[in-house]
Amino acid sequence: MRLWLAVIAILVQAETVDRLAVTVGDQIITEQEVMLHLRTAAFLNGVPLTTQAKDKRAAAQKLIEQALIRIEMQSNNYPPPSEPEVDEMYNSVVKERFGNAGTEFVNGLAKYSISNSDFREALRQQLAILSFIDFRFRPAVQIPEEEIHESYDADFVKETPGKEKQSYQAARPSIIEVLTQQRIDTLLDRWLNQTETATRVRWMDAVFAESSK
Repeated sequence: MRLWLAVIAILVQAETVDRLAVTVGDQIITEQEVMLHLRTAAFLNGVPLTTQAKDKRAAAQKLIEQALIRIEMQSNNYPPPSEPEVDEMYNSVVKERFGNAGTEFVNGLAKYSISNSDFREALRQQLAILSFIDFRFRPAVQIPEEEIHESYDADFVKETPGKEKQSYQAARPSIIEVLTQQRIDTLLDRWLNQTETATRVRWMDAVFAESSK
C-alpha cells in the first residue's frame, strides 16, 4: 500500500510540474514546453515575459504547427540538420543578438530561465523546420517576369535623395527572393491549415485558463 501511495504521489507531483497541454496526433506538447517556448521567444526578442492565457495559447499554436511539420518530416525521412549547421546558426544568432557569447548572453539565459542546451535545441528545431519548408515549398514557386517588373516599379524606382537608383537587373534577384518567400509563406499557411484540420488536435483547456499558473 505504501508503495502505491508513493507512486501516486510521484505521479501527482509530475502532473503538477508538467501537465499535458496539447496532443497532436500521437505527439504531446506539455505545459513546460509551452512555457519554454514563451521564455525563448521573449529572450530572443528582448522583451518582458508574459504568460497570460492568450500568450500561452499563441505559443501552443506555434508548437502545434511545429509538431505537424515534424510529423511530415518523419514520414518522409527528412534528414535532421548536422551539428556543424547547428553550430553555425547558434554562433550567428548569438553574434547578431548579443555581439558575442559573453556576459550579456549568459545573463539573458539566466534571466529567462533557459539552459544553454535548451536554447541550442530550440535553434536546432528551427533550423530543421526552415530547411524543410524551403525544400518542400520552394520548388512549387514560379514568379512571372511581369510581377517582378511591377514590384520593381512600385518599390525600387522611387527617388531617394543622395542615393543612386538601382537598375532592374541589379534589383531583380532580391525582388525574386522577396516574392518567393511571400509565396512560400502562403503555401505553408495553406498546408498547415489543411493538415491541422485533418489531424486530431486536443487542447487541455485547464492549462490555458486565465487562472492557470
